[in-house]
Amino acid sequence: MTSSDTDKAREDRIAQARYQAAVAAAIVAGAFSLAVCGFLAARHIRTTTLELQKSEELAGLREALLKAPNESARRPLQEAIRVRDLELRQDFFRRQAFSKTGGCLLAAGVVVFLVAASRAVACRRRLPTPRLDLDAPRKAARAARLARWSVAALGGAIGAVAILLVALSINPLNGEGTEPDEGQAAETGPSPEELHKQWPRFRGPDGLGVSAYTNVPASWNGKTGEGILWKTPVPLPGENSPVVWGNRVFLCGADDKKREVYCFDTEAGKLLWQKSVTTAAGSAAEPPEVLEDTGFAAPTMVTSGRWACAIFANGDIACFDFEGKQLWARHLGPFSNNYGHASSLAMYRNLVLVLADQGTPGKPKGVLLGLDGRSGKTLWEVKRPVPSSWATPIVASTGKRDELITCGKPWVIAYDPAAGAELWRAKVLDGDVAPSPVYAGGFVFAVNTGARLAALRAGGQGDVTDSAVAWSAEDGLPDIVSPLANGQFVLTVTTDGVLTLYRATDGSKVLEKEIDAVFKSSPTLAGNRIYLMNEKGAMYILSADEKLQELGKAELGEPAHCSPAFLDGRIYIRGKTHLYCIGKK
Repeated sequence: MTSSDTDKAREDRIAQARYQAAVAAAIVAGAFSLAVCGFLAARHIRTTTLELQKSEELAGLREALLKAPNESARRPLQEAIRVRDLELRQDFFRRQAFSKTGGCLLAAGVVVFLVAASRAVACRRRLPTPRLDLDAPRKAARAARLARWSVAALGGAIGAVAILLVALSINPLNGEGTEPDEGQAAETGPSPEELHKQWPRFRGPDGLGVSAYTNVPASWNGKTGEGILWKTPVPLPGENSPVVWGNRVFLCGADDKKREVYCFDTEAGKLLWQKSVTTAAGSAAEPPEVLEDTGFAAPTMVTSGRWACAIFANGDIACFDFEGKQLWARHLGPFSNNYGHASSLAMYRNLVLVLADQGTPGKPKGVLLGLDGRSGKTLWEVKRPVPSSWATPIVASTGKRDELITCGKPWVIAYDPAAGAELWRAKVLDGDVAPSPVYAGGFVFAVNTGARLAALRAGGQGDVTDSAVAWSAEDGLPDIVSPLANGQFVLTVTTDGVLTLYRATDGSKVLEKEIDAVFKSSPTLAGNRIYLMNEKGAMYILSADEKLQELGKAELGEPAHCSPAFLDGRIYIRGKTHLYCIGKK
């Protein structure tokens, strides 16, 4: 055999080996991809079925809780609801991780398969014409070894995928893994039934300005003390409203040097504790520039009944337990907002929801965050395509799903509150957006001066600007005060005292009324009465009907810009320097 024949034979063997290696890699990658597909499909079917079962069980528990005759009967049901809710939330995030990992593995397998297959086709074109090969037995042995290694690699890859995906699939929903203990169950967040007995955030349980209690006071006088159970000085200024849970009232205050959180006793107004916020890492030494009307502590706090969180104009956010221990603190700023940060905190289950719209229309820098209430860890984060705004988000329970509703020029955007994914958006706003949205009768109501009052159908997908607007109106548009709606009517209040009443179903204007006063506080509905406080602390009590008849007027005795909190037989109002509790002794 000549030297050229020897070189040719060597090249032929190399080509044959490359072809066989490419074929083996394609087989392994193809089998790997099929295995991943199988695991993903099986897991999806299994968890969907189990999630439906647990959701139905949770709904049954909540229905039983509503029918429970007393507290002793409600307590085990509340605990069971917390446990089931925790299981569903843990499974949701585990499924997200499972799908993300499985999708990445599947994509990698498909890419390897395509590359190997194309390489095999290319190598096959270059294979030599078959001829008598005296070295055939040795080549056959080598091919057999290659096949055995390929099978072993295939088995190992499938086994590794199985172990990984099974590990990801372990979750408390199907009884595997660690069962939630009592502490974990308590941290899933309060049940809706618990929430609606309290005043845990700006404008009440759902952020709508609707009280669950109708036995609230209708007359008082701060100067004479009539109807005032107690009043207590608040150490530092703040434009935030009181939040109440059980026997505790929370406020925060700040100036250009320090930030504090306060906890008051509901019975006597005693200041139970006063805590300075430990400066979070990254917090700027210089205070931000804010307007006097906004100040350094404009956003209202939020409480879950186990912790209470406050956020300040410099971007610091801190969370305390009910005994005053600081659980965590973070610096989310500095906030680039020309009026100062004023969007209040919201809550979904155990998530603290932070809306920080910043920047300009040309350079929006807004962000929406879902933070773990126990640790402050960011569970999800989305960028916002809007400039600075001052509205507070709400979570609307539409019956089919929960929607986190936000407002910022020019969009009303709804997100999934559990994961932050955008659901729908509508282009209906303009100008400096400060009034918060409300939800009633299947409609999201969003309004701002310079734009319009828009009634948007909830439950959409994508850009619904052309399809979701049921009606709109252009009279009585507020620049600060949030609207009030109950499914029958929508009330708007301008800063200079123009009240406009619309029918919620079709947007027809029912009434326009003027009150000679300046308003910054948002209205509240309690039974058949509307409570509306002016900036001097005078509360106008109006009939909740088409006449808006003035039923009474009560004086606080000091200026007040904040929205009151309404509880069983009581109203809590933050004045310029004091916290008031109004009710019968």
